[in-house]
Amino acid sequence: MSAPPSKSLRYFVAIAATAVAFTARFMLEPALGDIAQFLLFTLSVVVAAWHGGLGPGLLATALSAFLVEYFFIEPLYSFHAKNPAERIEVLLFLFTGTSISALSQARLSAEAKRQQLLTSEQDARRAAEDANRLKDEFLSTVSHELRTPLTAINGWALMLRAGRLDAEQSARALETIVRSAKAQNQLINDLLDVSRIIAGKMRLDVAPVKLGSVIEAAIETVRPAAEAKGIHLSALLDPAADTMSGDAERLQQVVWNLLSNAVKFAPNGGRVEVRLERADSYVEIVVADNGQGIKPEFLPYVFERFRQEEGGTNRHQGGLGLGLAIVRHIVELHGGTARVASEGLGKGATFTVALPIARGRAVSPAESRDNAPGGRLAPINPPSLAGARALFVDDQADARELIAMMLAERGAEVRTAVSASEALAACDEWRPDVLIADIGMPGEDGYTLMKKLRAREKLLGGHIPAIALTAYARREDRLRALSAGYEYHVPKPVEPVELLAAVASLVNRTGKDEELN
Repeated sequence: MSAPPSKSLRYFVAIAATAVAFTARFMLEPALGDIAQFLLFTLSVVVAAWHGGLGPGLLATALSAFLVEYFFIEPLYSFHAKNPAERIEVLLFLFTGTSISALSQARLSAEAKRQQLLTSEQDARRAAEDANRLKDEFLSTVSHELRTPLTAINGWALMLRAGRLDAEQSARALETIVRSAKAQNQLINDLLDVSRIIAGKMRLDVAPVKLGSVIEAAIETVRPAAEAKGIHLSALLDPAADTMSGDAERLQQVVWNLLSNAVKFAPNGGRVEVRLERADSYVEIVVADNGQGIKPEFLPYVFERFRQEEGGTNRHQGGLGLGLAIVRHIVELHGGTARVASEGLGKGATFTVALPIARGRAVSPAESRDNAPGGRLAPINPPSLAGARALFVDDQADARELIAMMLAERGAEVRTAVSASEALAACDEWRPDVLIADIGMPGEDGYTLMKKLRAREKLLGGHIPAIALTAYARREDRLRALSAGYEYHVPKPVEPVELLAAVASLVNRTGKDEELN
């Protein structure tokens, strides 16, 4: 449907239609006399109302009544009709013209509403098509990004198993496998974070934080990647902007994402700068690079999920397009804002995160270390587990072998079980010092195992501390595991040092390992 005519055009049509009707009636006056004086004017009202609606229709009605009464009703050139019948005829014309105008307005309103609905439907269809296209592109990207590290892991693992690599090649193969596994773990973590964001379940553990320590930890994480490209990585941290309240782990995730993004798009030998500044009641974390920059038309979409400036199979950089969306959400949970600026392609980009300062007590150096992600985990040197009895239950043979080897290497006496019933039997017979259990198992899961174990302990006495070692890594999964009776919840893929420290703390063996290597 074409666009509706302008207001002035609609009223012009009403005046023109009335003028045409007057001219025709005036020319036919000798033949018609006082017969059908309003017939032609009624047609002009219909034309005006059909084209313009209520206002133009009423205008045509009023003009027509004026012209007929003045020029065609006795006495002529007067507005005082003597014949009551003619007066009634004028009133009937006014009523008819008003009715025609009102009905035409209703028709035009219905057409406008229908056009609006049609436009909305078309917009919704385009949005759905865009969303479907983005979904397909995202799924394709996920498949590619997950398969890429798997290809490296599988290929090098097969070559290692075949024994065709010398010592140097074997070391490089192991390094590649570890790096690829960490890359895949990061992809999975990003997907889980987006799932939490969409479900509204991402939460913060707020505590006093030293931002300088958080930023320095993030810098050290990305430094190897920067050095591999010869990128100069610099930091300028204002001590006056150092302390705030927030979630240290999530804030390091923000800085790490921004720095990783800058290093990814900076050229070889380029420059990446991170600054911590005080701006009134806010602190600002600024990450700037001299990389490829961002097109002006893409700037509004930088922080949207699944949006990447480069798409398709010929893109130069990998990734899922989730990191910056996660950054914005974490920053907004802290009550802050995230913005980006770029002068265009080839001119770099500057990301600025503004976080409100919450007044609180000073942060001690110990708290600063604890607030950094990984600060609450185990010491760098794994503790000794000499003499400790550990029972590990998992239905996956590979997992049982790996965890048993980790524990045995630190001196623990290890037994494994493949099911909850077998684990309960081992607890009765062997009485381990600690139980480590998977959650997702066929038949009876880890929650059922813990429920039965704790019920037995109430009847028979004793207590076996337990660790849930599981791929169910959401916050609600952790709370459920702790509520079920586990002392610790350790997510997969497991960091060996973290698991060993958890085991050591439960069996009271946290001293430094002086014997085992």
